[in-house]
Amino acid sequence: MGLRILHTEWSDGWGGQEIRVVAESVALRSRGHTVAIACPPDSQILRRAGAEGLETIPVFFRKGLDFAGIAQCLRAIRMHGIELVHTHSSPDAWTAGIAARLAGVPVVRSRHLSTPVKRGWTTRFVYGRLADRVIASGQAIKDHLIEAGGLDRDRIVSIPAGVDLRRFAPRADGPAVRRELGLGDSDFVVGIVAVLRSWKGHAVLLDAVRELLNLGVPARLLIVGAGPQEASLRKKISDLGLTAHVQMLGHHDDVPRLIGAMDCVALPATKNEATSQALPQALAMKVAVVATAVGGLPEVVSDKDTGLLVAPANPAALCEALAWMHANPAEARRLAERGHARVRAEFTFEKTIERTEAVYRELLPDR
Repeated sequence: MGLRILHTEWSDGWGGQEIRVVAESVALRSRGHTVAIACPPDSQILRRAGAEGLETIPVFFRKGLDFAGIAQCLRAIRMHGIELVHTHSSPDAWTAGIAARLAGVPVVRSRHLSTPVKRGWTTRFVYGRLADRVIASGQAIKDHLIEAGGLDRDRIVSIPAGVDLRRFAPRADGPAVRRELGLGDSDFVVGIVAVLRSWKGHAVLLDAVRELLNLGVPARLLIVGAGPQEASLRKKISDLGLTAHVQMLGHHDDVPRLIGAMDCVALPATKNEATSQALPQALAMKVAVVATAVGGLPEVVSDKDTGLLVAPANPAALCEALAWMHANPAEARRLAERGHARVRAEFTFEKTIERTEAVYRELLPDR
């Protein structure tokens, strides 16, 4: 029998976390559940969820003790007959969590980032009293919540974001896409698919590309994504003399088509990262990856096994790894093949949905 689930998200942006909330909501609906999303009015997630035919409930989530938001969420829970609330960020975790407790329905709290948490009453309250289970987007995040936050191991489950293998499959149109983008067959095309936030490491990657060019590597960089760092990145591209070598493509819905045109996908995050969505997506398409040993990224990228890992905030190390990929294309393909096998075994979207649904069922055994 289907459940009536309310997801909550306070962000008004559109990145990996928000994409995951909507995609998983659509998948849960296809499995017979009724799913609604409470999110800010005029937010990207509200528009995207509405376009997918999901029920959307506009709520202004404010930081702190938000009595108006609590009342809104409580009305929504009762009006829609919600049986379980799934929260995703701090403000909505407090507001919707309190509302759910008042309504007497269980709560699942997701932890998407590897941002440090501090041991104390607020952490225990929001991840304990206001959550019956915590879904961590990777084992590293789970371990951190236990060790640094002092949380109960048995209440936390690691469920990384999954890859839709139907969308992210090896494709043959890479050369055509490269021509559309003005890229030559001999160009070494590096890509990054991420929201333009400082900690994603775009600036480090630009420094590494400058060094690659100095080494004589015919590097071209595709930056896929939008975000608050756009102006500063454009300035850095100009300052480094990279205008002819870097394309900022903005947000794209057809990410697989762009990844298929890349020789390598890089994610040089400096902090906060979970297991990533872009890296498993690239490996699902048998595209080589380079990443930093940050957060949950080593769960996807085993150094010299499924890709290359480098230290964060180190352009020289990143340049060396990318130069190796360029100089050793056959071995890079073998790394990508092994990464592809790992993704198929451990990071499929179907596995993510099945494990999430199992958490819900555990909290509602009579349903």
